[in-house]
Amino acid sequence: GDVIFRNRPAVIELTYPEMYIHLESALFLYFFVQLCSPAQVRITFEKCDLKGFTCVASPEVSGRHDITFQCTNVTGQDIQFYLWAFSAPGTIQSLTLHNCEKVQLSLTCSGDNRPIQWVKFKNIGSLEWLPPNVPHNPPKMIFENISRIEILPRQTFAQIKKIFYKPGCYLPAFDLNALEFRNVNFGTIESGAFDNLSDMTNFEWTNVTVSRIAYAAMKMQFVQGGKGSISNSNLGVLEPMALQFVGDGLSIKNNKIEDLSPNSINGTVYDFEFVNNTVDNLQSSAIAVLSQNTYINNNHFRNVESGAFKKVSPGLLHDSQRNFGTLYFVYDFNNNLFEHVEDKGIRPDIEAYKNVASLVNFTENTLQCSCETISWLGAEVDLGFNYTVLKDFNTMILDPKNKNNCNFNPCMCFGVRSPNKRSSATAAVF
Repeated sequence: GDVIFRNRPAVIELTYPEMYIHLESALFLYFFVQLCSPAQVRITFEKCDLKGFTCVASPEVSGRHDITFQCTNVTGQDIQFYLWAFSAPGTIQSLTLHNCEKVQLSLTCSGDNRPIQWVKFKNIGSLEWLPPNVPHNPPKMIFENISRIEILPRQTFAQIKKIFYKPGCYLPAFDLNALEFRNVNFGTIESGAFDNLSDMTNFEWTNVTVSRIAYAAMKMQFVQGGKGSISNSNLGVLEPMALQFVGDGLSIKNNKIEDLSPNSINGTVYDFEFVNNTVDNLQSSAIAVLSQNTYINNNHFRNVESGAFKKVSPGLLHDSQRNFGTLYFVYDFNNNLFEHVEDKGIRPDIEAYKNVASLVNFTENTLQCSCETISWLGAEVDLGFNYTVLKDFNTMILDPKNKNNCNFNPCMCFGVRSPNKRSSATAAVF
């Protein structure tokens, strides 16, 4: 049949006299439980325009079909869907599954050749992955308007060609290479959920909320020209190595972030953009990125620990066929607001930038600094090896033409405050 019910009639064994139950009472209890518990159904395809399925000719490939499934009164709102075992026609190009309250999804591989090129899940209340024997993801997956994904388990997004033991699995010509998430709410993304993905063409997060991204949860390497972006999202705790990207570009814009652990944003990219974010806490080495062009602009940092940016360094993604010393690197740190920053909290890997041809721009930032921090920035003392480089960086911060500001109470730092002075903080240009 086209719909398979998960719940089946129970077999009642009356073995011992002391456990005797009247048959009518048992049957009444069974059917009462069935009526009170909504049936979860496993969806299968029989034909187009039947029980939630519709089919249209694919505009992408002649002779192929885009198939859509929508939960109906017949199928119910609580379904199980086995992507590679729902009797899809051999002409399928894509599948869209939408408007369901609860979906349990299985991506377990099969031996059938079903040429599904992309899958979209849209307008789903709760989405849950069933444990796969061997996971098989189509080349492109899109998630849109998903109210809740409580847990994204290990190997949710894996590439089947990398799995060593895969008996009976059909190996597709194209493996998973693109992921898009829009308006999605996660609980926890577990370690290895995005399992060492390579040859990615695109990764996009837009308006995503996630409570916790675990250690080494997301690891991706992109093809030349491939990029990743995270925008307009709310990110909770990012554990060490949570985000690992290697690609031409990584853009993190317009987000609210709770806590960045050491090395939580890690990678090698051509262009790295960290723009217009609000971050509650940056731990030491929170951002560890090698890039040719780095742009950290218009952010609001509430607390920055010592060494937060010390692993932001000049680096190359592709072999340029040129001497490293002839390349040009950019570090642009502009118009950022700090509520609290510890000593050494604002420095990138300044020694590395000094050793290559580079433009280091540190302008129009507002630092709410302590008296001790101000003193160290302007100290005329030799602190040993590489201090000349550090002193040049501090001088750049203090140079009035760079328009960096410090919010503090000047009378408390540089003398005794007059009784007539207000204690509210004021801004002073360095």
